[in-house]
Amino acid sequence: MKYLLTALLFFNLLYSNESCLNCHSNTTQMDGFHDIKKIGCASCHGGDGSALDKTDAHKNMVLHPARLEHAKIFCGKCHEEVIKRVQTSIMNSMSGVLDTLKFQFKETAKITQSGGIQQLRAKPAAKQSLAEDHFSKLCAACHINQDEKIFKNYTPRGGGCVDCHRVAPAKIISGNGGIKIIHPKLSTKIPSKNCLKCHNRSNRIGLSYFGKFESEGYGTPFIHGKLSHRLDKSRFYYDLPADIHHSKGGLECIDCHSEAGVMGDGKKHLHMEDALDISCSDCHAPNFKPSQNYPKAAMLSALNGSVPLAKDIAITRKKGTPLYNVAKDGNKTIIYRKRDGKKFIIPKLGNKPYHNLKIHKRLDCSACHSKWMPSCYGCHEVYFKNGKQYDWIKHKKTKGQWMELRSYLRYESPALAIGYNKKIMPTAPGCQVLMTIFDKNGTSQPFHSFAYAAWSPHTTSKEARSCIDCHFNPLAIGLGNGILDMNRNGISFMPYYDSNRSGLPINYPIDALISKEGVRFQSFSRDSARGFNKQEVNKIVNAYKCIICHGEYNDKIYKDFKKSKKRFKKGQTPCARELLK
Repeated sequence: MKYLLTALLFFNLLYSNESCLNCHSNTTQMDGFHDIKKIGCASCHGGDGSALDKTDAHKNMVLHPARLEHAKIFCGKCHEEVIKRVQTSIMNSMSGVLDTLKFQFKETAKITQSGGIQQLRAKPAAKQSLAEDHFSKLCAACHINQDEKIFKNYTPRGGGCVDCHRVAPAKIISGNGGIKIIHPKLSTKIPSKNCLKCHNRSNRIGLSYFGKFESEGYGTPFIHGKLSHRLDKSRFYYDLPADIHHSKGGLECIDCHSEAGVMGDGKKHLHMEDALDISCSDCHAPNFKPSQNYPKAAMLSALNGSVPLAKDIAITRKKGTPLYNVAKDGNKTIIYRKRDGKKFIIPKLGNKPYHNLKIHKRLDCSACHSKWMPSCYGCHEVYFKNGKQYDWIKHKKTKGQWMELRSYLRYESPALAIGYNKKIMPTAPGCQVLMTIFDKNGTSQPFHSFAYAAWSPHTTSKEARSCIDCHFNPLAIGLGNGILDMNRNGISFMPYYDSNRSGLPINYPIDALISKEGVRFQSFSRDSARGFNKQEVNKIVNAYKCIICHGEYNDKIYKDFKKSKKRFKKGQTPCARELLK
């Protein structure tokens, strides 16, 4: 905090008398911390603040100082540490997206870290691989330092720091009093709509959190003669249950995601989950520490202005990041909503049997508490080598044209698998590529790559999914939709989806991750992730024998499950005695 105050004092002394405001007195404030009358204009925009001539004053001036190449010079005067972290963040490099794509396109034997966008910027388009061309034309529009001017038919994004922190755009208003220039407003109270500019494709976390599921092109209901429920000009959505953190508390993305997790920690991470620093337990079973030991918490609280700094605040277990809006209040845990300071009591993790059972220790919270998950099966992509398409990195059209086609989008109870954290997590296609490549002569050749990915869908519900939904739902186990049965000879399964009859070049259902024997059909986008093996499948399904009668979490056998199993094995329970007849 003292460094911020020192920097502000420095600029007060240095720029309070600059001449810019002689001409720009009609310009509004950016925010309360960048008082234009104290720090002036030149401290952020460059130029010569002492010049009296317009040409001299504007010499070497930068119109958009928040772009990262300029921010390290201008914003870095006060925020040097932050700028360095942002430069190496995945939101800037997008290396994880590119590296996973190259692995799924079978261009690399394993997922290895690259330089991402910065690396491709220096690589000629003609020398790019298929995955790199795909990334450049379909993915690279989303990075925080994108040039906002290039977006004509899409939502503008990029601009560096303002991509997230700008909450109101620049305007020029003409009236009787002359021209008034409305400077863009900046804030640390970042609205979720800023996040949704980019986080609305791929695993669609941004949409799911707010209860929106992208449809296959249906814009129903039909209202006033027009299709409704639009995401943009060509995408539509259905209303589904929103995440409880939004539906009950109206929490924005930033209420959970810390600045360190989003803006980076100064390290180059391979995947987004490596950069992430929060977990459910950080709020629901918090590790409290005195806030006086965390100067950054005091600074963030002051910048926010609506969230009071409590004596004891939660600290993330993974990276020790202070969550300044999660506080101890007697024996309660409070979260302050960052946009207005409204507080809510956070329920604590209980000591109920279903949370403490040894057999559930491998479960990620999302495995049970995710209400639904978007599943996009069989993305059909067509690539024309002779075509041309806009390259979001080169900012011009280059050889090669992509077309995306989809037809099998579903929302359903999530399939489960071993995720990147080696815990059981929800999983869905990510992605299943059915590609047709047309060469320069118009001859087609197929390319297919089927992969799953595990993530938290951000559709959290207080009510957990039922025991049956996990232990005897073939989709949850990873077998796909179909009829699951068990008898003395073991497990039998009849899938609903016949890939061969649908014309697909695979001999397994498109919604199946594994066979009932635990043989893996599809790859994963993470080295440590996998579907259940045969032993795990049998163990999961066999539990259904007990769940038939003991399918409620409050059943007395779960109060001391170890003791209940001993009694069963000794023939001391009614069901055991029935089996021994």
